[in-house]
Amino acid sequence: MSVLEQKTFISAIPPFDQLSKAELEAVADAMDITYFKNGQSILKQDTSPAALYIIIKGIVQEIHQEEIISLYTSQDSFDAISLLEGHNKSNFLAQEETICYTLPKEIFLLLIQNNHHFKEFYYQDLSKRLNSLIEQRNNKELASFMVAKIKDAYIHPPLFVDENTSIYQAVSTMSQLRANFILVKSEGEIGIVTDKDLRDHVVLQRHSIDNPIKEIATYHLIGMTTEDFLLHALLVMIRHSIKHLLIYRQQEVVGVLEQIDLLSYLSNHTRLVAVQIDRAQNTEQLKTASHNMTNMIKSFQANGMKIKYMMQWVNELNQQIFKKLYAFIAPPELLANSCLIVMGSEGRGEQILKTDQDNAIIIRDEFTKLDMIEQVTTKLTETLVDLGYPPCPGKIMVNNPYWCQPLKKFKEQIFQWAVEFQEPLMDLAIFCDAKAVAGDPNLLQEAKDYLADHLQDNQAFFSHFAKPTLSFETPLGIFTTFIVEKFNENQLDIKKGGIFPIVHGVRSLALEQKIWQTNTLERIKALTELGLFEKQFASDLIESLNFMISLRLQFELEKVARNETYDNYIKPNRLNKLERDLLKDSFKVVNQLKRFVSYHFKLDRVT
Repeated sequence: MSVLEQKTFISAIPPFDQLSKAELEAVADAMDITYFKNGQSILKQDTSPAALYIIIKGIVQEIHQEEIISLYTSQDSFDAISLLEGHNKSNFLAQEETICYTLPKEIFLLLIQNNHHFKEFYYQDLSKRLNSLIEQRNNKELASFMVAKIKDAYIHPPLFVDENTSIYQAVSTMSQLRANFILVKSEGEIGIVTDKDLRDHVVLQRHSIDNPIKEIATYHLIGMTTEDFLLHALLVMIRHSIKHLLIYRQQEVVGVLEQIDLLSYLSNHTRLVAVQIDRAQNTEQLKTASHNMTNMIKSFQANGMKIKYMMQWVNELNQQIFKKLYAFIAPPELLANSCLIVMGSEGRGEQILKTDQDNAIIIRDEFTKLDMIEQVTTKLTETLVDLGYPPCPGKIMVNNPYWCQPLKKFKEQIFQWAVEFQEPLMDLAIFCDAKAVAGDPNLLQEAKDYLADHLQDNQAFFSHFAKPTLSFETPLGIFTTFIVEKFNENQLDIKKGGIFPIVHGVRSLALEQKIWQTNTLERIKALTELGLFEKQFASDLIESLNFMISLRLQFELEKVARNETYDNYIKPNRLNKLERDLLKDSFKVVNQLKRFVSYHFKLDRVT
């Protein structure tokens, strides 16, 4: 490699990306390239290393007491800790042909001494290292829309009126369909009338609203096809000072591309999806918006949006979809006398990609037209499946009569859970996360008030409720190695191993303290304010949960790209060194919480 290639390679790797130009020059001058054969020993245990190794190509195993505890791949470095402590605790072995840069120990220690950011990288806490990872992804994973086509953006359905339609009638049609333009067919020509045309002609030039719409339409419109590139479409709009393009597919007009939607797509998909949901007039249009959310999420992740903000966006859009869909399906009298609620990750606002449906309907006790319920709930469930929300294997859905009942019946069920102690208590856990999304939210509030009134300070109850926190082993071995499923491509279930214990452990503590927030992060903050968690532990708990959710999303999106069904499995050997270290630290935080919950609820006494 040339010196320029060396500097380019090394400057992209944290914490070398924090070096000054002079420091980077010194590093490039001091580095050598070393080659190792497959199986060759690189560093031996209980020796004093002379250099920091930075992998250019290959895989290196870290072995402690004959067990592989870590793998290092391209752009990973090792072993900085040994250089700082003066001796090596593990053996490092080339798993395949490996090429490394070697940076002399004295240069490495000089950087530690003189560069605060470089030093901090090796001494920082979990929260800071998570932010370093986000910055690293920001630099590496900039979203590229260079090859995005018009068909990938939102194309407004074509809205035509006859040339002799009055301006008043045309505007009424636009208002009814919440459109800001209308197309006019006149003598084989297609024209367009926009909000601006109405302002310029009708308001400023005082055209009569009874005149035909053709008089104020603009003709000779520029058109493009769905297969044209979006950037080309933007160039055409700028060149001709226009904001609308007719879009064709095989000579047929399929819609209009607006400049504002094009720009929204090129920046991010948030407004695009929000506009589609807002303007949807039927379930098919809502389906289009729902399916476009995956592209929006990809854009968020590629641009390094923090996971908590991503969850907030997705949660808000999901709620809007559910609200609008229920209004499409439920008759007005049912809509006014019921409350559609979402539970599970949807209720907590922690769902990103669409997972199992977890929903229910609470019906006002005085509502008598119960014969319409089955038809509505069946259609609602089936339509949600069509929109991409899979059915719940446990049948926690509105088409299950257990989860679609009058308020009185829900109260009876709550009494059985909280007072009579009837299993399964996980149903109560699911209900604790409930959030109203459509209909009358007071029905859910009354049910939760009933729960609050009947929740007793019963140690046995809370112990049984909290017990599932310990249901799954944390997939971290005694030497901080990942415990993977050998029969399942060396994967681990990050939901069972890390996410669920935090969610349910925190939920159990929140229920005991009568904290009624549904979001796990908000529950952690509330528990910290009450003094149950120390601030540093709460911070680590929040960062660990966010990181594991982010990691799960990363692997889910990869599976989506391969048209595979996504799940909760990740492959630790696909992670870089920083990600592996963060995941190990996150699992350690999970174990801390498990110990706290076990002690707090005396779970060792629960059978």
